[in-house]
Amino acid sequence: MAVQESESSAGPPGAPGPAGADGASESSSLQQQSGRQLIVEAWVSLEVNEIDSMVRQVETIAAQRGGWVESADIVGEAGYRTANINVRVPADRFDDAMQTLRALGRVTDEGVSSTDVTDRLIDNEARMEAWKVQEERLIVLLENAATVEDVIDIERRISEVRADIESVAAAQRNLENRVAASLIRVNLHLPGRFASDPPNGSLTLAVGDPGATADAIAGQVESLNGYVGGQREYQEGRGQVVELAAFVKPVDLAGLMDYAATLGEPSERRLNSVGPAPVGDTPNARLSLTIRSNVDSAASLSLSAAEPIAVAGEIRARAESLGGYAESWNESRWDNGESENVHMELIVRASDLRNVMDFGTTLGDAENWEFHSVGQGPADAAPNARLTVNVYTGDSSEAAWIAVAVIVGVVVVAGAAAGAVFAVRRLRRNSTGRNDGVNQRQPLAADADAGESGNEEA
Repeated sequence: MAVQESESSAGPPGAPGPAGADGASESSSLQQQSGRQLIVEAWVSLEVNEIDSMVRQVETIAAQRGGWVESADIVGEAGYRTANINVRVPADRFDDAMQTLRALGRVTDEGVSSTDVTDRLIDNEARMEAWKVQEERLIVLLENAATVEDVIDIERRISEVRADIESVAAAQRNLENRVAASLIRVNLHLPGRFASDPPNGSLTLAVGDPGATADAIAGQVESLNGYVGGQREYQEGRGQVVELAAFVKPVDLAGLMDYAATLGEPSERRLNSVGPAPVGDTPNARLSLTIRSNVDSAASLSLSAAEPIAVAGEIRARAESLGGYAESWNESRWDNGESENVHMELIVRASDLRNVMDFGTTLGDAENWEFHSVGQGPADAAPNARLTVNVYTGDSSEAAWIAVAVIVGVVVVAGAAAGAVFAVRRLRRNSTGRNDGVNQRQPLAADADAGESGNEEA
C-alpha cells in the first residue's frame, strides 16, 4: 500500500510569512489533528535592538522548554549585523516557544508549515514487519541447508534483509524525531528603514471544487468593499487550478486570509510587511491565492469477473448512490465477444473511497488493489477522490490447459499400456516359434537314423 502525503513548503529564515497570532493558531490547529503524525516547522524574523544578547535569549528559550540549538550563524557588523538560529523544541511546547520568541522584538516575517508523515510511518512499520518475517524464514532454511552453497546463498540473503531492516528503521527514527521535536528558524536583524508599501500576502489551498471556492472568496472580498484584480483558471494534470488576486483594505488582509484558510487545506501561507497597518480605506493590500484541486487523491482496483460490464455497472451505481459520479467509461471486446473489459474513472468523496473499493472486491477476484492519499480526509464533503477501476473477463485458459494436460496424460498412459501388451505378445510368439523348431528337427533326425540302418542291412 502504497499510498500520497499532505505537504507544506517551509521557507528560509527571514522569508516572508504569516505573522503574530496567526502563526500560533495555524501551528496549534496543525498539531491538534487527531491521529495524524505531523512534522511542524516554522520561521520567524524579528527586528531587535541588539543581536548577540538576543541570540543568547533564543538559546535559553529553547533550553527551558527541553529543546536545543541545532545551528547558529551571526554575521555582519554595526547596523548590518544579523543572526540566524535554528532551534528544536518538543512538539507540545511549540506554541509556547513561538509566543515567547515573538516577545523578543518586532515580528516582520513569520510562517508555519507541516508535513503529514502518518502514511510513511505506517508503511515503514509494515515493511519492517514483512522483512522480519522473511528473516525468520531464512534462518529456518539456513538451519536445514543441505550444502555449503545453500548456506552461503542463504547467509547472503539474510545479510541483505537485515540491511534493509536497519535502513528503514533509521528512516523511521528520523521521522519520529522530527515529529517529536519541531524546528523553528529564527532570524534576528537590526531596525532599518520601514517599507512604505502596503501589506501583501499569499495563500495556497487544496479543495474539492476550486471554482466554487474562488467564487466564495470573491464574494467575501466584495463584502469588504474590495475587488478581484485578476483571475486565471487552468488544468494541472487531472486537477483544476484557479489563481486569484484580491485587493482589500490593509486592516482587512489578515481576516480575509483567515476566512480563505477555512475553505480548504492550506499548504502555504505568507503575510509580508506585517508592521502596523497603514491607515486608510483604500483597498490596496493584495492577497494572491492559488486554489488547487485535490482530485488526484486516488486509488485503483482491478477485478476479473464472469460478466465485467454488469459488475462495473454495479460498482458505478454504488459510487453514484454515495454522491459520486463516473468521469469516464470505456468498454472493449475481443475473441468474438467472449472476452470483455471495462475501464472507468470514478470520482467519489474521500471518505467513501474505501467503501466503494471494498464493495467492488465482493463482485469478482481482485487482481490489483492500490489505495493512495485521500486528500482532505473524511470531513471534506466534495467528491474529490479518484478511483480507477478495471473489470475484465476471468482467464479460462488455465482450465483449458489443465484439460489438455489430462487428455495428453491419458493418451500417454494408454499408449504405454498398449506398447507393453504388444511387447509381451511378441515375446510369447517368439518363444512358441523356437519350441516348434526344436520339435520339428527331432523327427528329421530320427528319420535320418532309420535310413542309415536300412542301408547297412542292404
